[in-house]
Amino acid sequence: MKDESKANTEVLKNMDGVVTVMQAGGQYQVVIGNHVPDVRKDVDSVLGVLEPVVDDGPKGNLFDRFVDMISGIFQPILAPLSAAGMLKGVNAVLAFALGAEFSASSTYAVINAMGDGLFLFLPIFIGYTAMKKFGGSPFLGMMIASSLVYTGFIDGSATATFAESGGLNFFGIPFSIPAAGYGSTVMPIIASTAFAALLEKQLRKIIPDVVKLFLVPFFTALITIPLTFLIIGPIMNVVADGLGNGLLAVQDFNPIIFGAILGFSWQILVMFGMHWALIPFVIIALSQGEPTALLTASGSVSFAQTGAVLAVMLKTKNAKLKELSIPAFISGIFGVTEPAIYGITLPKKKPFWASCAVGAVTGAIAMGLGIQAYQMGGLGIFRYTGQICSL
Repeated sequence: MKDESKANTEVLKNMDGVVTVMQAGGQYQVVIGNHVPDVRKDVDSVLGVLEPVVDDGPKGNLFDRFVDMISGIFQPILAPLSAAGMLKGVNAVLAFALGAEFSASSTYAVINAMGDGLFLFLPIFIGYTAMKKFGGSPFLGMMIASSLVYTGFIDGSATATFAESGGLNFFGIPFSIPAAGYGSTVMPIIASTAFAALLEKQLRKIIPDVVKLFLVPFFTALITIPLTFLIIGPIMNVVADGLGNGLLAVQDFNPIIFGAILGFSWQILVMFGMHWALIPFVIIALSQGEPTALLTASGSVSFAQTGAVLAVMLKTKNAKLKELSIPAFISGIFGVTEPAIYGITLPKKKPFWASCAVGAVTGAIAMGLGIQAYQMGGLGIFRYTGQICSL
């Protein structure tokens, strides 16, 4: 929202069907549980399809703006990312159950393509969402990303072809492609679309309207794509590696303490949207085929919250609270804990902090056991299709 003061927050909080209202990280959230798609349809039927208004001005402190940027880029594709991870988990289970014959079959290859395809072409998805977030043309973002995952640049054939003639260069300026290509990468396309969106806005100001339709994307792509190969891509890969190694260093220092801290604070991070700061590094590791334990400690936190709701449901004599607890409990099993947090445990305080304490214990145990995620996986009970214990 451009002006949150115009919202009737107290009226919203007291409406039937509204759990609560949260204002954090530049976001105004009306929490309504699991009925978001249905309510969205009703809103669209009255107001038309609403798209976010791009606000070029600063909003919140630097960290709030960073979290807002990350959530705006990754939130739209998190569901298909989870679905892709679950498909790979299903394939792994089938391969284990049916043996080598299934692993060598075309059925296995098709299911594997279902899961791997999104990760391989991940920059294209991010190219769309990032360009939209930065206020540029989303399909132009996809065009920029498509050049990064062009066949010769992701399978190494382009590097091999020009190796004997002096290597890759653009009008004599040398550049290199990562060994695994830019497929599955995250940071390069985010940085290049941020630059492209800024460039596109400037070009729209100076190019005449009569030729703006095709010359703006032409010059945006002509300038951005070579710069991505020459400068932006290599720099962002170094930055991503450095940040990822930093998180791993904290984790390696003492994984049990790391697990306890993350397990305790995970629900608090989710409430304020700050958990998005970790998501890119998890996606980077998984998309490169590397298992990660960065979110291991958060895996059982939803069940701690669900257990707290179950305790409230069994002990309370308040008929309305008991009625609210039942759908919140069911949602929690599948990893959707907002109805439980905002509607039940947080208002009562003690159940919420008890779930945080249990989250710390289970997080420490999970890290101590060496549990790692091999796929994105789903939420709640579906998360365990992508995790395995290293013992």
